[in-house]
Amino acid sequence: MTIRASFISSLLLLVALGFALIPLQSFAAEECSFTRTLSLGDSGEDVKCLQVYLNSTAHKIASAGVGAPGNETITYGSLTEAAVLSWQKANGVAGANGNFGPGSQAKYKEVFGTEAAPATAAPTNVNEILSLVDSLQSELDAKLASGSGTPEPQVAGVSTSAGKDAQRVLKDVMQMVLDAQEQIDDERDDEDEEDVAEWDEDMRDIVAELFESLFDYFDGDYNSAEDSAEELLDDATEIFEDAGGESARSEAEDLLDDVEDLLEEVEDLFNEAEDEDEDTGDADDLIDDAKDMLDDAWDAFDDGVYRQAISDALDAEEYLEDAKDEIDLVSEDDAEKYVEDVWDDFRDAEDEIDEADDDGEDVDEARDYLDDAERDLKKADLAVDDEDFRDAAKYAEDAEEAIEDALAAIGGSDDDEQDAEEAIDDAWDAYRDADDEVDEAEDDDERGADDARDLLDEAKDLLNDAEDAFDDEDFDEAIELAEEAEDLIDDALDEL
Repeated sequence: MTIRASFISSLLLLVALGFALIPLQSFAAEECSFTRTLSLGDSGEDVKCLQVYLNSTAHKIASAGVGAPGNETITYGSLTEAAVLSWQKANGVAGANGNFGPGSQAKYKEVFGTEAAPATAAPTNVNEILSLVDSLQSELDAKLASGSGTPEPQVAGVSTSAGKDAQRVLKDVMQMVLDAQEQIDDERDDEDEEDVAEWDEDMRDIVAELFESLFDYFDGDYNSAEDSAEELLDDATEIFEDAGGESARSEAEDLLDDVEDLLEEVEDLFNEAEDEDEDTGDADDLIDDAKDMLDDAWDAFDDGVYRQAISDALDAEEYLEDAKDEIDLVSEDDAEKYVEDVWDDFRDAEDEIDEADDDGEDVDEARDYLDDAERDLKKADLAVDDEDFRDAAKYAEDAEEAIEDALAAIGGSDDDEQDAEEAIDDAWDAYRDADDEVDEAEDDDERGADDARDLLDEAKDLLNDAEDAFDDEDFDEAIELAEEAEDLIDDALDEL
């Protein structure tokens, strides 16, 4: 039976059962040739052919995993023996014992092609379609490797490598069909019946057209398969979103719009800084990098690779934030907000110092620092009134540093050791959590895992240095090293 013919038979069964059912195993069985008795421990292509045959009947090797349809092996193991024994008993083979000898082989020739599995034995939900594409692709790859060839593309200029792109889009459609149907089912009792009925009808149309795309794919007409699948992906995504779901497409589109707005904001800031002859650092290059990355993100979005679009958009956003930091220009809103935030920090510090004073701690030095902070903040307010926003930000920064000194001075240096110990402990906790995440990312071959691991290694070295500083009673150095380690840990997580 050809791949196309068997796949069509699967489609007919799909139509008969409804769009959520399909037997995975119906495509693969071919008549086997046996020249020996097969039993436990044997291996070879004849064993694999037997497994494929058994999986096309009601006597499967396994329903999932090793030995399951599409995952047959060349090893005659205990699962194969059990499946053979079941088949022997069902077909009245004398002396049934799980070995596939002359009597079983004679019965096999007699019944081959007449023993289709009952429809209720194999059908499962649409999720099996994902495995189906992988299994059929594996069969096509095996034919190519053996020299027997794959279906030749029917469209001039189409290469077999194009099949990978088509396969990716087809699998995306199948996954979106699953997601959309689940979303529709979740909303079935809450939404208007007419809307649900319309979604159901649209879903049936999508699945019917999906299999036409699959036919094109397995006929080697990859361009047609990919083009139609991309349209179906848009249609299924639209239904998913109409039913209340948030798709990767909508997430990517919202993020891209936000980054476009940020790009416009940073370009305006850059132009203003240029007009005022302010320092812009490397902002110009960073903006160009962001534009290039944003173009890549839109290209990925247009190609339907939404997760890649999101990743590229986030990279563009990071470039723009870095460019913003490079521009030495303080806006009125930025200055006012910064001064207000530092005033909030001042009031919180004032409360903390008063509380420490009530507890009998030495706060004289802390109050001196806080007085300095208050003077700087009043200067910052005056600078805002005079629209001298750069000076306002500078005074607020000085006040912020004085507030930090005030809090550090509460109670003298008695708490330095405890602060250093807590800082190191917190950093080690963050390291261990990040280490687990990077391990998972490395196992999944995620993008950025290698860079994240390098950053974590640097953080670990800093933490070891922090512990050495702690042992030498250099507590300020220990705290500073622990904080640097935590910054590297955050950078490592950003890489994932």
